[in-house]
Amino acid sequence: MSILTYHTSRRRTALVLAVGLLMAAACTEPRRAEPAKTAPSPQAEARLELSDSVAAPGTEVDLTVRVVGARLASMTARLSYDSTGIRFVREQPVSDGATRVANPQPGLVRFAAIAPNGFADGRVYTLRFAVVRSSALRSFQLSTDEAHSITQANLVPALTRKP
Repeated sequence: MSILTYHTSRRRTALVLAVGLLMAAACTEPRRAEPAKTAPSPQAEARLELSDSVAAPGTEVDLTVRVVGARLASMTARLSYDSTGIRFVREQPVSDGATRVANPQPGLVRFAAIAPNGFADGRVYTLRFAVVRSSALRSFQLSTDEAHSITQANLVPALTRKP
């Protein structure tokens, strides 16, 4: 083996080692696998859903109280509204096996509902109102006094109302 071949072979070996070291140093993979992160659970939210948000005076609308983002088992709440523009007519039947009770007064309906296995579609209550003045449909306000999930977690701090 000549000296020229020997130096070329050493250079080639050194070059291959240098490239290999650079590739190993450039690798950004973590040395150990990180545990998978679970997606955050959605926040419980109380919604007021009107069957017709632009109903004309003289017509009736259904207002549904629905909780999404958590499997609700029980709730007590107050629904206030402008009694000069809307009149309470009746509770609407819901055939889901839940127990419900309401105490309507002009401008305020107090209600409670319980379904130990949870409300199937989140629908807690449906109430019917007569429209006297269309603009009063924007006056509905929900105040939650008690709300628990099927795991008995207190949902009141997390609940928000969406019209």
